[in-house]
Amino acid sequence: MDITQVQKNFTHFKQLAEQPNPDVNKAKELLNHLKIDLIHLSSPTQSDHSEKVVKECLLARDILEIAALYSVKVRDISAFERFYAQLTTFYQDYKKYIQPSALQYNIIGLHLMKCLATQNAPKFHSELELIPFDMLSNPFIKFPLLVEKSIAEGSYQKVLSSRSQVPSEHYLVFIDLLSNSMREDIANCIERSFKYLTLKEAQKVLQVASLDQLSEYIKKRGWKVDGDKILFDSGPQQIEIPSTQLIHQTIHYAKELERIV
Repeated sequence: MDITQVQKNFTHFKQLAEQPNPDVNKAKELLNHLKIDLIHLSSPTQSDHSEKVVKECLLARDILEIAALYSVKVRDISAFERFYAQLTTFYQDYKKYIQPSALQYNIIGLHLMKCLATQNAPKFHSELELIPFDMLSNPFIKFPLLVEKSIAEGSYQKVLSSRSQVPSEHYLVFIDLLSNSMREDIANCIERSFKYLTLKEAQKVLQVASLDQLSEYIKKRGWKVDGDKILFDSGPQQIEIPSTQLIHQTIHYAKELERIV
């Protein structure tokens, strides 16, 4: 394997990935080549952590980190999760052989945000336990902790306002996903709790920026509008309970239990 060519491909890919509007097709082509190269790069072991091996290990980690950040940028969350899974080996198993990466906690923080955005609280807390206590104040780790606290408080507004506090632009992707998820939860609740809401009330509750955006959301949900009101088909519903049948069935179970005892 020509390590020099791998380095050149990586440099080219990194330059593309960091552009505001990267050439997606070219980036994909380079990334596919780099994925194959990763298979051939050496990994350090207790018996072999020579300079050459460590150099190749560092290159592999750099490739995976930029690939992970690029995946977030193009909103390919599944790819980000795969790259992150590979990076955990470098962050945990190889840390005694290689120096920590400057991007490590940025990427770990993004993974925590991904857990929150996909409503995977158990995974969020299990991943948090792997982070050294003295790193919890790191800006990339502190931010997901603040967002998780806002979610626990049920403060949709705090989650939205956290957009202005993100430690890097990549975090905005997960804030958007989380906001959309929370908006859906709120919409599910209000259509089951109210017969109608005014447009202004709905805009405030759903934290939609404009009436035009609200109109698009109403169409997406299939809600009906009458004047300045949104009408919901559900609302509180009465459920008919077959009381006579239930009484007879309960008496039957009681007799059977008495007979058995």
